[in-house]
Amino acid sequence: MSEEQLIPVFIPALIALLVHAEDSKGEPLTHAEVLNIRDYANVMMMEKPHADALDESRGYDDIDPENCWYDWQMCRRKMGRQPELDPGARISMSKTDDEGMQQAFAQAQLSLPQFRQLIYSNTAREYHPLVKTKFTLADDNIFVWLLVVESNIEGFLAELFELPPALAGYEIGDTFKITNGAVVDWMINHNGKLHGGYTIRAHRATLDALEQEKLDRHLGVSRYL
Repeated sequence: MSEEQLIPVFIPALIALLVHAEDSKGEPLTHAEVLNIRDYANVMMMEKPHADALDESRGYDDIDPENCWYDWQMCRRKMGRQPELDPGARISMSKTDDEGMQQAFAQAQLSLPQFRQLIYSNTAREYHPLVKTKFTLADDNIFVWLLVVESNIEGFLAELFELPPALAGYEIGDTFKITNGAVVDWMINHNGKLHGGYTIRAHRATLDALEQEKLDRHLGVSRYL
C-alpha cells in the first residue's frame, strides 16, 4: 500500500481534547494553546475508508489539523461557548497541477479585477479576502492561502494566519508581497457565499455528491457565486 493512501487520524479526537482542555481551564483556550494541543496529540495513520468509518461511528467529523484554530472556533460557536473568538480564515493547500487546476489558475488571473472590487468594497471588514500562491521548498512546492492585508495595482501584501507543517521555518503573521502573476487563486467567503475559490471548485468537481456536501460543510459554504 502506498503512503499516499494513508491519512492522519487523531485518537482521541482532536475536538475532544480541546473541549476537555478548555473545560479544565475554565476559559477559552488561546491560539498558542490550541496549536500546542494539536502538535502533541496522538495520531494514527489510517486508510481513508477506515478513517471515514471512524468519523461515522463518532457521529461527527474531527477538526482539520491544518485549520485547527478556525475549526475549533466554529465548533465552539455550535456548542454555544462564550465569548466567541475571531476564527480568522481557513487555509488549504494543493499540489495538483492537472488540467482542471490549470484552468482554475487561469480563471483566478482573469478575475483579479473582480477580487479587487470586492476588497475595496469591504469597508466594514465583514469578510477575509484570501489569495493562494506557490511556496517553493527544498523538496517540493505547495500552494498556500494567505490573508490579504493590503492591495494595490501590482499585487497584494498578505500574511500567514496559520502555519502548515511544511512551512515550519516561517511564523504566523509573516507577510509576503504577492505580485499579480503569482496569484494562483483568490477567494472570499461572505456568510457562506463563496466568491472565487476556483481551485476549490475544481477539486469539488472531482468528488461525488456525498463528498461535495462534506466539503461544503467543512468550508462553511452554502452557495458558490
